[in-house]
Amino acid sequence: MTVLRHLIILFFTVMLVCEAGAIEIPGQRDIYRIGPNDVIRIQVFGEEELSLERKIEGDGKIDYPLLGTVPAEGKTVQELQQYLTSRLASGYLRSPKVSISIVRHRNFYVSGEVKTPGGFPYEEGLTLQKAIAMSGGLTEKSDKTEIRVNRVIGLVAASLRLDPDALIMPDDLIVVSQAQKFYVNGEVRKPGDYPYEKGLTVHKAITMAGGFTEKASKGSTKVLRSVNGQEETIEMPLDSLTHPGDIIVVPQRFF
Repeated sequence: MTVLRHLIILFFTVMLVCEAGAIEIPGQRDIYRIGPNDVIRIQVFGEEELSLERKIEGDGKIDYPLLGTVPAEGKTVQELQQYLTSRLASGYLRSPKVSISIVRHRNFYVSGEVKTPGGFPYEEGLTLQKAIAMSGGLTEKSDKTEIRVNRVIGLVAASLRLDPDALIMPDDLIVVSQAQKFYVNGEVRKPGDYPYEKGLTVHKAITMAGGFTEKASKGSTKVLRSVNGQEETIEMPLDSLTHPGDIIVVPQRFF
């Protein structure tokens, strides 16, 4: 029984890992599915009056000759092609040959710290890196390590962290956060604000600010930090970790 129990646990563990992997990078395996605002071209061989372009309406449907209202949202090009072929063959045409292509895809969206945020037409093979380039690139205030892609997977909204070469999908919302900062004041060569990075120590922060001046009291460095909405003054060794928003103060020595 013990061996069987271990095998069962191992099986479900593997299943969970596989599912997690599928959620992390769904864009690399997703098949394009038609949705509102896509424009499709339908061609029926030998039937000019049935060959036309249609924009998918907000309800996900199109009006089509002979068939009336046709549901298109959620179908792949191949699935819609098969659907129309089947419907036309049911009493309208003998052996219809239907071909469908997408003339114009719907948009993806970029917001936050990019130069021209907004909606942009999706294109096949679009990567996160290229999508950001289409929006003018990152601003100087952007946090390059904190770029999220909001995507609806099935009926679930997910916030994904993707690699630059990961695929973007239509209706994705790319959110570029503003970089967090810390501040250095007092006896340093270049006081001011600097972009925060994880693992940043007080010593490294002071180094980024040009290092101590000759008048600095190196052993008396303090950090002003907001804790639960209250500002606190903390004496911190140089190897202590800083937090976003910290104000590092290096006082002047008096001897």
